[in-house]
Amino acid sequence: MGDRQQSERQGRAAETLAMIWLLLTGHRILARQWRGRGGEIDIVAYRRRVIIFCEVKFRRRASGSGIPTPRQRRRICRAAQEFASRRHLSGNVEWRFDLVQISPPLRGSVLPVRHLKDAWRCDG
Repeated sequence: MGDRQQSERQGRAAETLAMIWLLLTGHRILARQWRGRGGEIDIVAYRRRVIIFCEVKFRRRASGSGIPTPRQRRRICRAAQEFASRRHLSGNVEWRFDLVQISPPLRGSVLPVRHLKDAWRCDG
Protein backbone atom coordinates (compact mmCIF):
# COMPACT_ATOMS: atom_id res chain seq x y z
CA MET A 1 0.00 0.00 0.00
CA GLY A 2 1.31 3.45 -0.91
CA ASP A 3 2.13 6.14 1.63
CA ARG A 4 -0.74 8.31 0.44
CA GLN A 5 -3.27 5.49 0.74
CA GLN A 6 -2.00 4.63 4.20
CA SER A 7 -2.21 8.29 5.27
CA GLU A 8 -5.79 8.52 3.97
CA ARG A 9 -6.76 5.36 5.84
CA GLN A 10 -5.18 6.66 9.04
CA GLY A 11 -6.96 9.99 8.56
CA ARG A 12 -10.36 8.33 8.12
CA ALA A 13 -9.74 6.12 11.16
CA ALA A 14 -8.71 9.20 13.18
CA GLU A 15 -11.91 11.01 12.12
CA THR A 16 -13.98 8.01 13.17
CA LEU A 17 -12.28 7.90 16.57
CA ALA A 18 -12.72 11.67 16.97
CA MET A 19 -16.42 11.35 16.11
CA ILE A 20 -16.84 8.58 18.70
CA TRP A 21 -15.03 10.74 21.26
CA LEU A 22 -17.34 13.67 20.55
CA LEU A 23 -20.44 11.48 20.82
CA LEU A 24 -19.23 10.03 24.13
CA THR A 25 -18.65 13.53 25.49
CA GLY A 26 -22.20 14.66 24.76
CA HIS A 27 -21.92 16.17 21.27
CA ARG A 28 -24.37 15.64 18.44
CA ILE A 29 -22.78 15.13 15.03
CA LEU A 30 -24.26 17.35 12.32
CA ALA A 31 -21.86 16.47 9.48
CA ARG A 32 -18.70 14.57 8.69
CA GLN A 33 -16.28 15.41 5.87
CA TRP A 34 -18.50 18.31 4.84
CA ARG A 35 -17.30 19.90 1.62
CA GLY A 36 -18.19 23.32 0.39
CA ARG A 37 -16.78 25.50 -2.36
CA GLY A 38 -14.33 27.08 0.04
CA GLY A 39 -13.00 24.00 1.78
CA GLU A 40 -13.73 20.98 3.93
CA ILE A 41 -14.64 20.53 7.56
CA ASP A 42 -13.76 17.19 9.10
CA ILE A 43 -16.57 17.13 11.68
CA VAL A 44 -19.36 19.56 12.53
CA ALA A 45 -20.85 18.93 15.97
CA TYR A 46 -23.32 20.62 18.29
CA ARG A 47 -23.40 20.87 22.07
CA ARG A 48 -25.08 23.32 24.44
CA ARG A 49 -25.99 25.91 21.82
CA VAL A 50 -22.49 25.83 20.32
CA ILE A 51 -21.69 24.69 16.78
CA ILE A 52 -18.25 23.12 16.79
CA PHE A 53 -16.20 22.91 13.61
CA CYS A 54 -13.54 20.26 14.25
CA GLU A 55 -10.31 19.72 12.45
CA VAL A 56 -8.95 16.22 13.07
CA LYS A 57 -5.21 15.51 12.89
CA PHE A 58 -3.51 12.15 13.16
CA ARG A 59 -0.03 12.36 14.65
CA ARG A 60 2.40 9.50 15.14
CA ARG A 61 3.58 11.28 18.27
CA ALA A 62 1.49 13.34 20.64
CA SER A 63 3.82 16.31 20.21
CA GLY A 64 3.40 19.66 18.54
CA SER A 65 0.31 21.79 18.43
CA GLY A 66 -1.16 20.46 15.20
CA ILE A 67 -3.03 23.74 14.78
CA PRO A 68 -3.84 24.26 11.09
CA THR A 69 -1.77 26.82 9.21
CA PRO A 70 -3.25 30.30 8.70
CA ARG A 71 -4.18 29.33 5.12
CA GLN A 72 -5.92 26.15 6.29
CA ARG A 73 -7.75 28.08 9.02
CA ARG A 74 -9.03 30.59 6.45
CA ARG A 75 -10.36 27.73 4.29
CA ILE A 76 -12.04 26.08 7.28
CA CYS A 77 -13.56 29.42 8.30
CA ARG A 78 -14.93 30.01 4.78
CA ALA A 79 -16.35 26.48 4.76
CA ALA A 80 -17.93 27.09 8.18
CA GLN A 81 -19.60 30.26 6.90
CA GLU A 82 -20.91 28.36 3.89
CA PHE A 83 -22.15 25.52 6.12
CA ALA A 84 -23.99 28.01 8.35
CA SER A 85 -25.52 29.72 5.34
CA ARG A 86 -26.69 26.49 3.69
CA ARG A 87 -28.11 25.13 6.94
CA HIS A 88 -29.73 28.46 7.86
CA LEU A 89 -28.16 28.35 11.31
CA SER A 90 -29.72 30.62 13.86
CA GLY A 91 -27.84 33.65 15.08
CA ASN A 92 -28.51 32.40 18.61
CA VAL A 93 -25.77 29.80 18.50
CA GLU A 94 -22.08 30.32 19.10
CA TRP A 95 -19.35 28.96 16.86
CA ARG A 96 -16.17 27.30 17.99
CA PHE A 97 -13.20 25.86 16.13
CA ASP A 98 -11.67 22.82 17.81
CA LEU A 99 -8.73 20.59 17.06
CA VAL A 100 -8.93 16.89 17.85
CA GLN A 101 -5.54 15.19 17.73
CA ILE A 102 -5.37 11.42 17.50
CA SER A 103 -2.12 9.60 18.16
CA PRO A 104 -1.21 5.97 18.78
CA PRO A 105 -1.65 5.15 22.47
CA LEU A 106 1.56 5.34 24.47
CA ARG A 107 2.39 2.85 27.16
CA GLY A 108 0.47 3.83 30.26
CA SER A 109 -1.75 6.38 28.53
CA VAL A 110 -5.48 5.97 28.69
CA LEU A 111 -6.67 7.71 25.55
CA PRO A 112 -4.97 8.63 22.29
CA VAL A 113 -7.30 11.66 21.97
CA ARG A 114 -6.36 15.27 22.66
CA HIS A 115 -9.28 17.69 22.28
CA LEU A 116 -8.25 21.34 22.09
CA LYS A 117 -11.38 23.44 22.45
CA ASP A 118 -11.48 26.88 20.88
CA ALA A 119 -8.12 26.16 19.21
CA TRP A 120 -8.38 29.21 16.92
CA ARG A 121 -10.74 31.98 15.89
CA CYS A 122 -11.73 33.31 12.53
CA ASP A 123 -10.96 36.90 11.69
CA GLY A 124 -13.91 39.07 10.83
